Amino acid sequence: MKKLFLIYLLLFSLVGIAQDNDRNRYQQLLFEQGNSLVKNKNYPLAIKKFTATHSVIPTSEIAQIATQKSDSLKSVLRKDKINNLVGSWKWISKDPSWAMPGDNLVAKMITITTTEILFYELYHNAKKWDLVKTEKIIFSDNPESYFFTELLYANNEIWEYTIKDSGELTAFYIGEKLENNYTQLVCGNPVFYYYKLQ
Repeated sequence: MKKLFLIYLLLFSLVGIAQDNDRNRYQQLLFEQGNSLVKNKNYPLAIKKFTATHSVIPTSEIAQIATQKSDSLKSVLRKDKINNLVGSWKWISKDPSWAMPGDNLVAKMITITTTEILFYELYHNAKKWDLVKTEKIIFSDNPESYFFTELLYANNEIWEYTIKDSGELTAFYIGEKLENNYTQLVCGNPVFYYYKLQ
């Protein structure tokens, strides 16, 4: 009986070692793919590969390095994003020209700094822009993020700001953060368009 037990123990040990070796190889492969994506400047996908690297064996040394690389890439992406967005942007209404708002609103504008977004509105016969809202620049930590540059508003809405090749800025509503979960709206998302003021 002892011999049988030792044989089973030996077999399970060998299976466990083989599985550990497979996991180590898989983790190494993900890490190398992440490094390759960094060289090709595909930072969002590289971040996802490094995050996956960490999840295979979180306590390994390579997992810690992957996390550092992921955090570093997020910082680079976010800094570049904000530097591109800084400035004042005037709202472009995409409504038909015959659709007049009933609240005397004639224009909207946002001013983006490195730390906040200021929302302004201008009403008919007003002599100055009214500051209607201020949002601190806080990035969403959604692990399922597409770009890792989405902004988290104080009311837990998540917005992505993107500048098109034409120079037009779009503010695109993605979803919300609900406690530790994230929702995603996939149809009929609100979107605002802006052009940069000189």
